[in-house]
Amino acid sequence: MSRAGLPEGYVPVRQRGIDAFAWEPAAPWLVEVLDRHASLATWAASHAVGTLAGRGPVRVVPAHAAGPGGSAGWAVRHYRRGGWAAALLGDRYLALGPPRPHREVHASALARARGVRTPAVVAGAAYAAAGVFYRADLVTELVPAARPLSDVVVAADQAEATRALRHAGRLIAGLARAGVAHADLHVGNVLIDAAGEEWVLDLDRARVSPQGGVAAGPRMLARLERSLRKLARRSGRAITTTELRALRDGFAEEV
Repeated sequence: MSRAGLPEGYVPVRQRGIDAFAWEPAAPWLVEVLDRHASLATWAASHAVGTLAGRGPVRVVPAHAAGPGGSAGWAVRHYRRGGWAAALLGDRYLALGPPRPHREVHASALARARGVRTPAVVAGAAYAAAGVFYRADLVTELVPAARPLSDVVVAADQAEATRALRHAGRLIAGLARAGVAHADLHVGNVLIDAAGEEWVLDLDRARVSPQGGVAAGPRMLARLERSLRKLARRSGRAITTTELRALRDGFAEEV
């Protein structure tokens, strides 16, 4: 662990009372951004060269410093709630325990060290909101030419979708083997890159335990299958038994 209990290579940044951190080479950039802008999200909105779909827009910006993986681009995400909590709290989170970005950088660093493909975290920030709440942003390295599993399944032919789902099954097994239990694995936070390799996003609520266990694997597999069924209802694109079998086979091959 490095300073302030952050993973090795990260440093705390305190600017205008904001609870933030950065990969050490990116710390001067983060200080400057937080000094001049209300948040990372507002900075990214005026510096974006692209936008990705997510729970709210994810801004793509050029890398402004060397990151852990050396990517030429970054993705800036404002944390947003889903479901009933979004209607009640909007984008606010209760300030109990570490903020979401701090949880995510720990889970991401451990997962990457254990061989899981997940974008490296560059920086994060939590901003005090009214009362006992906060809002937060995260900056991760961009995975070039990657598509969400949802897009691959809907747009690709059956052969490509079947390959992607087999890789998604392998990803689930790899997460379980690494001791990473993803809290909400769905078709939007699994990416397939240009080489056909699988990546996982949104580890802020992941539980990380010692390696070697596979107990969480079936739960994550079932969660992704439910997400696929919802995708089928939304898109009108039926998921075939061959494709579902590929997902399960990919998981079974890697357990």
